[in-house]
Amino acid sequence: MGRGALIVMMLLAAPLAAAQQGSVRGEVRVTAPGADGKPAAKADRSGVVVYLTGYNEPPPAGEVNMAQRNKAFQPSVVAVVAGQKVRFSNNDVVVHNVFSRSRAGKFDAGKNRPNEEHTETFKKTGLIDVYCDIHEQMVATVVVVPNRAFAVTGPDGRFVLKGVPPGTYPLFAVNRRDERSDVARGEVTVKPGQEVTVTLELVESKADEGHLDKHGRKYTPRSDAY
Repeated sequence: MGRGALIVMMLLAAPLAAAQQGSVRGEVRVTAPGADGKPAAKADRSGVVVYLTGYNEPPPAGEVNMAQRNKAFQPSVVAVVAGQKVRFSNNDVVVHNVFSRSRAGKFDAGKNRPNEEHTETFKKTGLIDVYCDIHEQMVATVVVVPNRAFAVTGPDGRFVLKGVPPGTYPLFAVNRRDERSDVARGEVTVKPGQEVTVTLELVESKADEGHLDKHGRKYTPRSDAY
């Protein structure tokens, strides 16, 4: 086989592989206890991470930014592929100390002054609970997934997972807003070049009472928590 024929075959392989990929489109429905204790549908269904497992892909080259602004993480939920970097940038006017004690990605950024930042690479899949050691109210989550078939829902709860190779995979929806841990599990079969539609149901649980500081102790009033 000549060099020219080999180049042509390589050029044809990429669009052929893309044509074999499918997608998953769907909606996450979230219910929570109403005022009368009965389940009630939530209007805002944002911040739910939907992803597939069953195969691995290399992470994108770019970083994901989780800023600190107005003594809050923005956004408060991000998803990254294992091996990808997250930049924690202090866009506030006060000092922050971003940290996590989660097994999947324990780290301590130390004190970052305004306009300073810290970059962390998350190599293991799992849920990373992120806090500030100075401001107890600051809560965020990094969800580390094995491949690029993931999405974070907006207020309407809808999502699209693109570039999925044919096969049958476990499907997850994780709600980590306000320290809740709600997970919906399912299974989806993706056929070559086709789109499958699914609906996932999440029942919102009560938020945790609180969390510990980076030393594993209860928060106490401090002079730098202004």
